[in-house]
Amino acid sequence: MVAGRVTLHSALAIVVVWSVLPLLWTFQTSIKFTRDVAAREPVLWGYDTTAAAYRAYWFDDQSTNMWQVLMVVVLSTLIVGGLLMVARRMRRPAYLNTLAIAAIVATLVYVDMRWETSDQFEFFINSIIVTAATICVSISIGLLGGYGLARYSGKSGAVILISALAFRALPRFAFVLPFFIIAKSLGLLDSRAIIVLALVAVNQPFTIWMLRTFFLEVPKELEEAAMMDGATRLQAFVRVVIPTMKPGIIATSLFTLLLAYNEFLFVRVLAPTNWTLPVGIVALAGGESSKGITEAAAAAISITLPIVIVIIMFQKHLVKGLGSGAVKG
Repeated sequence: MVAGRVTLHSALAIVVVWSVLPLLWTFQTSIKFTRDVAAREPVLWGYDTTAAAYRAYWFDDQSTNMWQVLMVVVLSTLIVGGLLMVARRMRRPAYLNTLAIAAIVATLVYVDMRWETSDQFEFFINSIIVTAATICVSISIGLLGGYGLARYSGKSGAVILISALAFRALPRFAFVLPFFIIAKSLGLLDSRAIIVLALVAVNQPFTIWMLRTFFLEVPKELEEAAMMDGATRLQAFVRVVIPTMKPGIIATSLFTLLLAYNEFLFVRVLAPTNWTLPVGIVALAGGESSKGITEAAAAAISITLPIVIVIIMFQKHLVKGLGSGAVKG
């Protein structure tokens, strides 16, 4: 019994170290001087630290005080996290969620106005806008599609699900050229709108499949009881089913967030200049300069931290959602 536990915990520790090690290596690279990064032998400890890579990547003014920037970011994170925690404890948290979003927007605007930001900051803003829009559109369509397919057991529903799965299984390269032609003909090339439309179209089958699985876990008797009390099907769907589906919606939103936030191919093809941050990082890391490597590492850490914070904030709902059957079958 003891030996089994030791083996299990040892295996888990190895997996954790294996998973975290690349992130730690990237963080080390982002705070090193160029001489340590370019050294023939890896410098793992005893090196001088600097925030020059973060300053060079995010700001045009190389005299920017990074401690001030860090304090603004930390303070904003604490405010947003506090608002979201209070919102989860209240029955009507809509206005608190709105305040949290307003705090994020205010922080981004303040940083952009307070310091001379570089083009990479605009790429980061593009990433946030594209990701948020993709989540809103995908979840809205996925809720309706998943609910309909969960409550309809006919053969056509099975055909739609299989077709959606086949569509999702196709490689991304199969969709790039059609979307490029459509974007060019509609005058949407190099715009956020075409990126959002492309990401919604490609990731929608996944969203529908995942939400449909959650809807199957919701008893039909709940909405039937609401309709017997005088509610329409739409009212029962909005007031009864969706609140019950909250963990599933959050879990699906987080997966959609990861897919949209890290997208490279569609953004690179459909937006020749109006990039998101992943494309900007790859373009920077493609050079042979050691300075470019440190800046790319700083950008990678910067783009990862928001995702980590979001996952931590919604960890409870994510675990609950996955545990309710989202990854079954």
